[in-house]
Amino acid sequence: MKTPLLIALLFCLFNYANAQKKGSDNLNINSSIRPIDSSNIFIDPGYYIWCGSSIVGEDGKYYLFYARWPHGTRTKDDDSLNYIFDGFKGWQKYSEIAIAVSDKPTGPYKHVKTILKGNFNEQRWDRYTFHNPQVNYFNGQYYLYFISNSFNDNMQFSKNLSRDQLHWYKYNCTQRIGMASSPTIAGFLNDRFYQKPEHLIMPDSIRTFEVTVNPSVCKGPDGRYYMMYKSRKPDLGHMTFWMAIADKPEGPFTFYSEVSSSADMASEDPYLWYDKKRKRFYAIAKYFSNKGKLDTEFGSLILITSSTGKDWTVANNYLASPRKLNFSNGTEVKLSNLERPCLLFDKKGNMQALFAAAAVKNPYNNKSKQVNSDENTFNVHIPLQFNKALAQKQD
Repeated sequence: MKTPLLIALLFCLFNYANAQKKGSDNLNINSSIRPIDSSNIFIDPGYYIWCGSSIVGEDGKYYLFYARWPHGTRTKDDDSLNYIFDGFKGWQKYSEIAIAVSDKPTGPYKHVKTILKGNFNEQRWDRYTFHNPQVNYFNGQYYLYFISNSFNDNMQFSKNLSRDQLHWYKYNCTQRIGMASSPTIAGFLNDRFYQKPEHLIMPDSIRTFEVTVNPSVCKGPDGRYYMMYKSRKPDLGHMTFWMAIADKPEGPFTFYSEVSSSADMASEDPYLWYDKKRKRFYAIAKYFSNKGKLDTEFGSLILITSSTGKDWTVANNYLASPRKLNFSNGTEVKLSNLERPCLLFDKKGNMQALFAAAAVKNPYNNKSKQVNSDENTFNVHIPLQFNKALAQKQD
């Protein structure tokens, strides 16, 4: 072998070994998306469905923890301005967390029961809505992370808000992150689960303001538990992402690092995990910026990454999914919303499916009880080709 060729080969081997040590950022979720069919859509004619986090239970079935609230207008039972929660906006006060079940990872799923809903107890931080569920399995225990809220009539802002807007934010700005746990899925189904009475995280008014929402938790390579969550800039500013860390899944969680706080990376709905093969953290999120930093449409799903959980960057293959669905019959459907991404992994850590909340047309427009399927919201379970056995089942 000639010397220059040998040197080039050794250089390539060194670079490869160094990349393996650091962890290679070569994940491409968008190229792994497979077409869907009707069994991959979970929709309810009487409810808006949002969020959606699936996990395999002790019985081998798949359980989808999801948020839902009824269509229609709201009564003025406890609030003369309750009309601000009519229709899709009802998530802020009337969302509940329910469970659906399926024999297969990507459905079809069938509703089982509601497990968490507001009790309107004015003494509690979780007085009203239950939303943003994410379920995990750590150390022989199922952990459900979620958000809830109450009401603060003393909330004021320097921005010039209408009466209805100000009232909305008196609910919105009390959103906090909570947790429930059970050693079995049956515990959730039979109301024998533990619900932590205090919230896990609240705004510190130093880096995070008004809200702490969109919780996503994973176990890091050091055995600690990392949470990514959303907050805002002061006075109803743009969305920001942050990290917190704990020694146990139930906390206490303490501030760890910034993920993104610039307006050109405003995003929401992160789903966080640690990729053991690539030795790095990843998160899928909904891109919520019109600043043009990324060459992708507003509302698409993007991928960000970090080797440490502190220094986050846009992933090399940052487009996780455009705002559309492709069906196995060749039909392509553009969406008004594709949000709340979650991944389902098998026991070996392989990705099985991408779950997301979706709507074909703007769900805010129709506030009646009669909501057609185009204006309704649903959960979609998109198969991924990382798992060949699953791909064969879908054919």
